[in-house]
Parts: sequence; structure tokens; C-alpha cells
Amino acid sequence: MTDDLARRFAFHARIYAGDGGTNSSPLYAALSAAIANDPAILALVQHADRHTQVSNLLFAAVHDLLLAGADHLLRAFYASLTQNPGLPAEAYPVFRAFCLQHATAITERVATQRVQTNEVGRCSTLLPAFGLVAQCTDNRPLALIEIGASAGLNLHWDRYGYDYGSAGRVGDPAAPVQLVCWVEDSAHRLPISGVMPMVVGRIGIDLHPITLDDPAATRWLQALIWPEQTDRARLLEAALATARSHPVTILAGDAAERLPDAVAQLPTEATLCVYHSYTLNQCPPPVRTAILQAIDTLAQTRPLWRVSLEWFAGQPRPQLELYAPSNGAARSIRLAECESHGRSIAWQHSDV
Repeated sequence: MTDDLARRFAFHARIYAGDGGTNSSPLYAALSAAIANDPAILALVQHADRHTQVSNLLFAAVHDLLLAGADHLLRAFYASLTQNPGLPAEAYPVFRAFCLQHATAITERVATQRVQTNEVGRCSTLLPAFGLVAQCTDNRPLALIEIGASAGLNLHWDRYGYDYGSAGRVGDPAAPVQLVCWVEDSAHRLPISGVMPMVVGRIGIDLHPITLDDPAATRWLQALIWPEQTDRARLLEAALATARSHPVTILAGDAAERLPDAVAQLPTEATLCVYHSYTLNQCPPPVRTAILQAIDTLAQTRPLWRVSLEWFAGQPRPQLELYAPSNGAARSIRLAECESHGRSIAWQHSDV
């Protein structure tokens, strides 16, 4: 068990190192490499759900305690808490001392919390898929169901502004949430227009929804953001403010069981679109199968479109896929490869 955890942290040390750019965390890269060789710290996460990203859970638990006000020298290494953070290479002894001092609080968080990163930036890669659904249904209004909605921030994608560079702009240029997405060179044009698809109903499903008026719950969302990524933290705050101004229903429970309840609350004349991002890849295979079977069952009674943005093991990059209704079944269409936080998209499909 410890060997498996050690391998995970060694692997994530490379993930956090990334390309050294904005989608990397020098602090977490250095810490992960050291944790992989430290049985005492690995023991703190031995009861974590193995289907989730254990390193993210540990780092979020520590970050959460610091954001909550824990007074410790470790704060000096977090760009989210200080303007001039210390060198990542010097952080591990202080990090280790903090973890051992707060072992009970950390193990409790690791055992009970989940990686529910409500990454708003991914809306920029989801939007072209929603636009394609609208286009294929004569621009009928959409009724949305998000599986794994967390705080529901990505249910408000039509209230955000988008900048795709030379491909164009979409949405409200004055919206508090403004997303920038680089369109990679491709033989296929990104299918966006200046008109935002109309949404007439939206509802989320999550095992443990994040309550917007619960400071501890929304702080956990902040804790999941890597310390150096202060731009993502600011984006999260703007998205939380937008969501509080436009409350939506998020059903608590298993998606396979709650999907019929969600559908029953949406207008029947609208185009039904179920979507999920970085959700099914964190589910155990039996749970994933049950959710997909529930969607297939619903599709037998009502035309249903499904948008999937997931990154499964063995795939080089996150995959954006569309499942379109076709003679009572679903036709799979690979649309794009994306950067994990929505910063870029490589469109790969020309016609539905």
C-alpha cells in the first residue's frame, strides 16, 4: 500500500513540475518528490479513496488549514498567502513538521473530503460543444444537467465572457468571469459564433454538493487550487459571486439514481444536454458504468445529448467528446483535445 502511494507521489511530482509555466506548481513538485520517500507522511493518506488524486487531497488539506488561519512557518512558502514565497526546495522540512503537528486534522480531511475542483476555466472548452448541440437542434434552447456539479459554477457558463483570440469572442464582455482560451493550430475551425446558446433550465447532481453560503465549503474549493495559481483563485471568487446571484438546484446523491429526478424538473420542449467534466474519470468503474447506463436508459425516452470532458488513464490529453442521439442510440464524436484547465483547445472535428 505504501509502495503504491509512493509511486503516485513520484508520478505527481512530474505532473506538478509540468512545463514550468502557469499550469505547474514548483512547490507541490518539490513536496511530492520528498513525500514519495517519507513513510510518516504517506501514512496520513493511507485511508484516502484510491480512485481520486491522493496528492491533491493531501495538499488541499494542508492548504485548507493554512487558509483557515493556521499560524505556522509553512505559510511563508505559499504564494496564495504571501507576496514573496520561500524557495520550494527549502519547504519540505517545514511542510513535514506542519503535517505531523496537524496529523489528526489532515487525516480527517483526506478521509472525508473529495477533489471537487470546480474549475471554471474548463467552460471555455465546453462551450464549443454546447454551441454544436444548439446548432444541430436548430438553436432550440438547452436544458442542462451537470453530473459532478460541485458548487454548480460550470452550470453558469452562458453568463461568462470568452476570448478565443483570432477565433473570436463570445458572451458578455462585462461579465465578472472572463475566460481566455488559446485555439491551437488545426485543420478544423472552432465552431463558435457571437451568439451564446440559450439556456432555459439547469440542474446539477453531486454526491456532496458544495453549499455556496458555507465558508468552510467554499474555502475547500480555494484550497484545491495550487498556491502559485493566483489567477485561478481570483477567477473562482468571481464565479462564486455569479453563482450566488443566480441560484440553481443541485441534487445530492448518486447520479445514476438522481438523473430521472433531474430530468423531471426541466422543460420538456428544450434540448436535453447532460454533461460532465473530470467526474467519471474519478469514479470507480462500476459507478461509472451505472451512470452511463442510466443516461442510456433516459435516452430511450427522450432525445438526449451528452458532452464529456474527461482525462482517462492512457490518454495523452483531456478529451472533449459529444454523444449525439442516433436512432435510439448514441453516436460518439470526438471533438477536441484540451488543456486540463481550459487554457487551450485543439479542435479535431469538422462536421456532425
